[in-house]
Amino acid sequence: MLKNWQTILLSIALAVFTWFLVTGREVVETWVDMPVVMTNPPEGLIIEDGLVDKIQVRLRGPKGLVGNLASQNLAYPINVSNLKIGEQVVDIDPAKIPLSSTYEIIEVRPNRLRLTVDRRISKKITVEAAWAGNLNSDYKLQEVTASPDVVTIRGPETLLRKISKTRVVLKGDFPEDVPRSWAENVALEVPDEIEASPGQVSVEAFFAPKTREIWVKVPIEYQDPEGYKVSVQQRYVRLLIEGPVFLFHDDEYRKSILASVIFGGKVTEGQFELNYEVALPEGCRLEKKNPETVTIVIKKN
Repeated sequence: MLKNWQTILLSIALAVFTWFLVTGREVVETWVDMPVVMTNPPEGLIIEDGLVDKIQVRLRGPKGLVGNLASQNLAYPINVSNLKIGEQVVDIDPAKIPLSSTYEIIEVRPNRLRLTVDRRISKKITVEAAWAGNLNSDYKLQEVTASPDVVTIRGPETLLRKISKTRVVLKGDFPEDVPRSWAENVALEVPDEIEASPGQVSVEAFFAPKTREIWVKVPIEYQDPEGYKVSVQQRYVRLLIEGPVFLFHDDEYRKSILASVIFGGKVTEGQFELNYEVALPEGCRLEKKNPETVTIVIKKN
């Protein structure tokens, strides 16, 4: 009985050995993906286009060994130390594919790389700020500023050579209430291939009411000095004022406009040409008075 078991085990071992021997000698073809690794990159140069992540190698070899290739972390090295700025072709050399002579390389895809090489530089450019949005028609945009207004960009030399400035746009809608200023951080508008430092700037927009000039007729106001009677030949004066447009939508602003004669110092009888003071609503400015002075007659009671 023991002898039979030994015979059975020997038969199994011979069968397994024979299977490995047969499969090891069986030749198969397959495609293998192989990562591409750059070596000796020149300082300051970058590959802008044409570099692939991997190549595909069609090979023939023993079936038993081919099945183990995926676990060997093979990579194809490309020596880029001699690259120059511009477009150039680099051939994929089968002799540099890290495979032993056990394998036969039949085809490589791609078999050459067309690389675009550039130099990586940095430069300073100005930042132009703008604002976009809906604004109350009684207001206007005064100014838009960016801080900082100069940034450093870094990227391919051929691309940076064409750029002298960049633009940032602050967006917002103020159809009713309008603030004096409004600020936000805004990202710079630069191509994806370019890095900017800083990547965003503070943009502030300043707004102000629209203004216009208007002539207003107002009465002269005064108070008789004690013991005297005053008469004014011009009961009304005309004032040219500049003020915000929204103020003139109705006549309420007229109630805040005063033209007053102020008697200061010692008062005596007689006829005088006196100046008069003008009080205006907030945000308004006096441009002209007509007349500049008024005729005053002062008599004792």
